Amino acid sequence: MRKLGNLILGVEPKLRARVGMTLLAMWGYVACTGLLIYLVQIGMVPPRTAMPLVAFMWTGVPVFYVLVRTGLSRRLGSPGMDLPQCLFAMASILIAYVIIGPERNTVLLLIALVMVFGMITLTPRQVRIMGICTLACLGAAMVWLALHEPGRVDARVEIIKFVLAACTLPVISAVATHVAKLRTRLLDQKHELKHALSMLHEVATRDELTGLHNRRHMMQLMEQQTKRQLRSGEGFCLALIDLDHFKQVNDHFGHQVGDLVLKTFAQTIGKELRQTDVLARWGGEEFLLMLTAPDPGLEGAQASLARFQAALRQVVIGNGVRITFSAGLTEHPPGEPLHETLERADRGLYKAKEQGRNRVEWVRVATTDQSHVSRSPGTPLAQDDQV
Repeated sequence: MRKLGNLILGVEPKLRARVGMTLLAMWGYVACTGLLIYLVQIGMVPPRTAMPLVAFMWTGVPVFYVLVRTGLSRRLGSPGMDLPQCLFAMASILIAYVIIGPERNTVLLLIALVMVFGMITLTPRQVRIMGICTLACLGAAMVWLALHEPGRVDARVEIIKFVLAACTLPVISAVATHVAKLRTRLLDQKHELKHALSMLHEVATRDELTGLHNRRHMMQLMEQQTKRQLRSGEGFCLALIDLDHFKQVNDHFGHQVGDLVLKTFAQTIGKELRQTDVLARWGGEEFLLMLTAPDPGLEGAQASLARFQAALRQVVIGNGVRITFSAGLTEHPPGEPLHETLERADRGLYKAKEQGRNRVEWVRVATTDQSHVSRSPGTPLAQDDQV
């Protein structure tokens, strides 16, 4: 049944809603067709006038379904074919009004039903268009009846009905327009709220200058990763990164160049990251890198950082300013508190700075309470080229 439903309605939620409304209208045509056939059988409507209307309805209905279900309606600028379907329904009702005979007054109730349907699906402008077209076509149908069936149709009664319709339909159209405006306003507010929530999430999770994750969000991501590690046993590494001689850049070139250095670093490293890795601005000129699945190990993590160093060697900012970094790298063993892993990475960063900067210092997790440091020096740059 689920496969059959997906076949008939589609899978995408908005498409299913549009197709569902089309099928709901189709049910109305089924009822009207049954009523017409009954009227033919009891002799109230001749077959030569009823059958063309049935053919007209069941030519249009499948066409609308196919257009909406296949998505061709979107190319035509009307995903749900709402206004065309409403106008088609009004045309069917007015044809029925002409051919049914003395009981035609009951058909006028269906006009109100279509107007109510329009409240749900149409825009305010489309509701007005439908109201004007309906009133004009109803007047034309009444004139045609008065001229072609003068013996069976009293023109004075038709005038009275038209005046009543002219008084009633604009009111219904005005109410439908008001409801459509409210619906449009609610949809606009929903989109604005969704956009505002998206912006708030962006502000809450991203660093404004670099566009990277901020410290708070990075803590959340690391906590999620530690839980994932306990479930799967898959390890991950953390690298605490500090841009070399960043204070000198601010002092000598100004904070604008300093900001450019931070943004350039984030953009350059962002291009080199794997999809599973995360880089965050930890504070000031410090960044935190989390290397996750597949389990990189310290050797794989070192290879990633070496790749970052190589990418930065191709970057020159302003008057020959180059970017280098020092980093402390360590693994996070399952069950260890995050603050201990971060402290170990911080010790590695301190060691890298102590050893001359522009290098990565590994800090392995020792089997005892003590950990040891394994050095992986970066390619030294000329002193006046370093940041």
